Amino acid sequence: MGNQLVGIAPSEIFPVEHYLTDHSQLQFDASLGSTRFFKVARAKSQEGMIVVKVFALHDPMLPLVKHRVHIEEIKSKLQSAVNCLCFQKVIMTDKAVFLMREYVKYSLYDRISTRPFLTMIEKKFIAFQILFALRQCHTLGVCHGDIKLENIMITSWNWVLLTDIASYKPTYLPDDNPADYSFFFDTSRRRLCYIAPERFVKTSAELSNQLLPSEDHVKKGELTPAMDIFSTGCALAEMFTDGRPPFDLSQLLAYRNGEYDPNPHIDTIEDKEIRDLIKSMIQLNPADRCSAELYLDEEKNKIFPDYFYSFLQPYLQMFSATNPIISPDEKIDRLKSDINGIINMLLPSNDSEECTDGLVLIVQLVTSCIRGLHLSTTKIQALDVLLELSTYCSAETVLDRIVPYIFHMIQDVSPGVRKSALHGLNNTLSTVKNLKPSDANTFPEYIFPGLINVAHDDAVIVRTTFAQIISQLAQTGLRFLKCCQNVQEDEPTSSAFETELATLHEMVQQSVSSLLTDSHNIVKQTLVNSNIIELCEFFGTQRANDVILSHMVTFLNDKTDKHLRASFFDNFVNVAAFVDQQCSPILCPLLQQGFTDSEEFVAKKALNAMSHLIEKRLLQKTALYQLIRDISCFLIHPNLWIRQATVGCFSATARMLDDVDVQCKILPVMKPYLKHSIILVDREELVMNTLKDPLPRNIYDTVVKCSIVETLVDILGERKKARTIANTGHIPLTSVTQSMHQNSALRNLIRKLESEGMTEIVEDQLLTLSKHILKVHKQLAFDNKYNSKGKINIGDTKLNVHCYSIALARSQHSKLQDPMTLGNRRRGIDDHHQSVSNMNDEWKCMFGSPELSSSKQMHSSRNPSPIGGSYTSDVQPSPSHSIEGPTDMSYIHYRYAPCKLELRKLISHRQECHEMTMRRHEWAEQEVWKPRLPPPGWRLRSQLVAHLHEHKSGVNRLVTIPNTSLFASCSSDSYVRIWDCVKMEGKNIANRSKQVYNHQNGALYGMTTCRNNQSLATVSHSGSVVVLNLESNSTKLNVIQMKQLDLQEDGCAVDISYLDSGSQMVLVYATVYGSIIGWDLRAPKLAWKVNNDIKQGIITAMCLDTRQSCLTLGTSSGYHTCWDLRFRLPIATIAHSKAVRVRRLIKHPSEPSWVISAMQDNNEVTVWNLESGSKQQTLWASSAPPLSNSQTNNHSVCALYTMNTDHGPELLTGGTDQRVRKWNLRSPSDSYIAIPAASDVMGHSLYCYECRLVDGTNVVQEVCTKSTSTVMTGDEEPPCATDQPAPGHVGSILDITSCMASQCFLVTASCDGIIKVWK
Repeated sequence: MGNQLVGIAPSEIFPVEHYLTDHSQLQFDASLGSTRFFKVARAKSQEGMIVVKVFALHDPMLPLVKHRVHIEEIKSKLQSAVNCLCFQKVIMTDKAVFLMREYVKYSLYDRISTRPFLTMIEKKFIAFQILFALRQCHTLGVCHGDIKLENIMITSWNWVLLTDIASYKPTYLPDDNPADYSFFFDTSRRRLCYIAPERFVKTSAELSNQLLPSEDHVKKGELTPAMDIFSTGCALAEMFTDGRPPFDLSQLLAYRNGEYDPNPHIDTIEDKEIRDLIKSMIQLNPADRCSAELYLDEEKNKIFPDYFYSFLQPYLQMFSATNPIISPDEKIDRLKSDINGIINMLLPSNDSEECTDGLVLIVQLVTSCIRGLHLSTTKIQALDVLLELSTYCSAETVLDRIVPYIFHMIQDVSPGVRKSALHGLNNTLSTVKNLKPSDANTFPEYIFPGLINVAHDDAVIVRTTFAQIISQLAQTGLRFLKCCQNVQEDEPTSSAFETELATLHEMVQQSVSSLLTDSHNIVKQTLVNSNIIELCEFFGTQRANDVILSHMVTFLNDKTDKHLRASFFDNFVNVAAFVDQQCSPILCPLLQQGFTDSEEFVAKKALNAMSHLIEKRLLQKTALYQLIRDISCFLIHPNLWIRQATVGCFSATARMLDDVDVQCKILPVMKPYLKHSIILVDREELVMNTLKDPLPRNIYDTVVKCSIVETLVDILGERKKARTIANTGHIPLTSVTQSMHQNSALRNLIRKLESEGMTEIVEDQLLTLSKHILKVHKQLAFDNKYNSKGKINIGDTKLNVHCYSIALARSQHSKLQDPMTLGNRRRGIDDHHQSVSNMNDEWKCMFGSPELSSSKQMHSSRNPSPIGGSYTSDVQPSPSHSIEGPTDMSYIHYRYAPCKLELRKLISHRQECHEMTMRRHEWAEQEVWKPRLPPPGWRLRSQLVAHLHEHKSGVNRLVTIPNTSLFASCSSDSYVRIWDCVKMEGKNIANRSKQVYNHQNGALYGMTTCRNNQSLATVSHSGSVVVLNLESNSTKLNVIQMKQLDLQEDGCAVDISYLDSGSQMVLVYATVYGSIIGWDLRAPKLAWKVNNDIKQGIITAMCLDTRQSCLTLGTSSGYHTCWDLRFRLPIATIAHSKAVRVRRLIKHPSEPSWVISAMQDNNEVTVWNLESGSKQQTLWASSAPPLSNSQTNNHSVCALYTMNTDHGPELLTGGTDQRVRKWNLRSPSDSYIAIPAASDVMGHSLYCYECRLVDGTNVVQEVCTKSTSTVMTGDEEPPCATDQPAPGHVGSILDITSCMASQCFLVTASCDGIIKVWK
């Protein structure tokens, strides 16, 4: 455009948003700056945020078209330049010219002054990318012309984009007039000048006096790569000197004239190789400057590590690609899989510091994705990657770049992410070494204030995790403080250290106190189980006693959580040892409370704790002797663990005391429980072998749980006295006998104990343990009364509380109440009034006052219950909540307690669940009895009713349409026909199909009913799946849905079934190549698809159990594989021993986990148990030996049909021998040939069915008992008249079904297209 633009004074100045009003696709967002040359704005478009540079037109004669063409050429040339961001669109109007490109938030100028500041390795990588971008441009013949930090964009993962290529700015500028420079290049008003010196030219003397010389008198020319190299050198100098520019305009002109030396400024850069590079790039002579490509080659393995070239640049390019755009979740998933290889690549064997710093670039890549993550799994993966990197990163990198993003994760909405973030924070901080003094306040000023709300998090798992790591965080914080202040172990600490430590103690104490008083016991338990001694060491003796031990003692007050009480005894020994003498007075009461705990394993832990206290010499002798006497009775306790722990206490005491004390204090206490005397008390195994037999467990449990244990103990004491008196020869008093006779419960209890083996010795043991038994009994009674695990015994309450029952089945109509019911209700109201009068104020507020009762009862008698159930009387209104409901006359306001509103919601939810359950049961029962149960007394008479021959090829499937007299057939001739059995009962001469469909190509192999039996679904050899609508008033079947299989990938479908469990309506079909496909008819796409193992052979048969959502497949190699369609996983696989083809599969009629399969040859039918994988039964209609592998009969069963009759479960089979056999699965000897083949001669052969055990399998074999000659004389008549079709089939029978009209019919179909109906 030249100097012409400078001399044009605009007539009117508008803001940048004024020019965007004409573009409806752009929405102004913010102004990014405004100069006389360009007005820059950020705008919203359909693609996202963009930068719009607006050049206002004040002179219509400007040559703008050539500049637009040039910009578009640059865009096309730099399409492959990954580090360049060109103008993507140019729009010219009569008001202005608009240049548009993608918006990038930060420029390099912004980044060098933003925390965390760039490290040296980051600056090197940015310099590498700038040179790499220049090489891309110069190779393609494009020069930038205005390289400065403002025109170098940088992403959050340090990816550099060179933007705003200044092809429209003049190449040469006058050296004595700064107007052009200020107009075109000084847009930031920083007065910096990075333009190459050779671009400033002298003007003639006569023009030098003009304020604005014409463009025609200024030298013209194209930009050269050397000019860009000089500008790049200046930009790199400013970056490596942390924002100090090397030239302003006057200094650059002086440098051009040899009057200014920039070397002192450049020498402030520490790295000599970088100084040499920049000095080379800003040479005054353009010929002395090298190309960008040459600089990249020369500085390889010097300034720029080798992995910049071989790995980092192409790897980050993959994440920066825009086609396709990779989401943050996908980036993290890729980084998770690559992180180990990246670390190994950036950390060579010498572990140089430079290579370690290179991981900062990967950290920046990870953290740039965190705020954009959507999936919880990828957030956790990001935490894992950051933890891996923190192990090798410096302390500055971890604290400045990793920890803030982990804190961002701690505020995540997902509890699982917050939990993982806490673990990540703890593990990351533990890896920090080599701290600086400025990091001393990291924990008191940043870490713990950021975690203050975690102790009150809504999720229990988050609070539990915090309790698990807080001791380690406290120790890490203490380590930070000591390292930063150089505190040595043996040296006294300064006052500053003590102040900081006190602050740290206060913050940790606040969190620990919240955790120790948490409402969930698992949080408390986790805290004391997770290195509680580390917290004690952190707090010191006094705070450990005041904060930790004082809260731990309260654990024993929780009578509902035995694990919490046990955790106290597991951990309080270490705390007591740390606190030492301050806790001595409370040790004995705490242990005694644990000995009498109602849970025996808590008592065992209390005894173990006592052993540890004895070993640590924390118990005084007087307290120790008292405890020894208290626990001596445990030597005959029925629990072995308690006896072993008690012996451990005695042995620990013996090891601590001298021999005299053991003989005088310990052995006398133990003697009553020993079989014989012992010397080595410190040997636990010897003491255990010397103990007397313990109290029997059954007697102990009976006594502890009985309600009159105090009376029993008194009676046992009196009985012992009586025995003692009797042993002295005196006669005891009769008070004992009288007490037993007067107390029948006591008499029955003693009889029960005597029946369980109570002897005089056992009575003495009970008396020895009586104090312990009484305490445990009281504890159990307390637990049963107040802590009954959520159960309330209403019978124990004194109030006359009414119990109500709600019918889960919703009533369809309100029923009239008889006078007796109304009378009972009236009495219920009176009783209720009396009970309410005894209520306190809180109960009256909840259930209402008696005054409101009568009006409410009268109203409820006229209106049904609003919650759907039938009450004997309504619960009273409450003033705490109100609802409105319309009545016949007006709107009446009622107020109810929250509990009643919640009860209504609960009842409604339960009724909905009940309805869904009943509906599922109905569907399941219908499916179980499909095909339908024949009527009682039905027996197949083998009388032919109809001979149907409309199909021109084999009929492959027959399907009964439930609740109708219709059945459907599909054939290899591509026809689907609907038949009506009602028409076959009369004297119709011609029985024709009712409806026909013939527009599906290929042979039809499978068919099923669907959509509540209103549709038919078929599969064909051509791969099509068609759903037909059954319309009673039409002669044709209409297609309502259709899908096409990929024959190359899946093959054609073998069979099809329908899965309708109430919540899903799925067509399930299997293909020959092993695909199992689910098509939800409510959705256009497939619901799911899984693949069966093709190594098992191609699929040849399938059957579906809708009740259990199980699909069983049969293959050409004899494999039976059962799939659970709920999880779409194979759960069972059974292989046939001969590996022959499975021709047909069907469910067993009565056993839910059994299937019946027809195998190739020998008319073999096998019953399999899918749960055990065993063969239950084999039906063998062949002359070959049962289960023979050598001799075979070529006939096979092709059709299976099961039914439940009065005789039990039965199976009908048909196959290639054209016979229909009826097998009684419960009584195999009652089996017979129901329908003979057309070629069979009546009376020629008789068969019986014998059961035998072959190789551990029950085999039912068909045995021929009679066979006569089949030669016929000329006078004999053929078996059937010539004018009627043969009663039996002449082709292989392919399918069997039944249909119900006025009677039950059996329908068979054969390979010649004939369908026969029998009764």
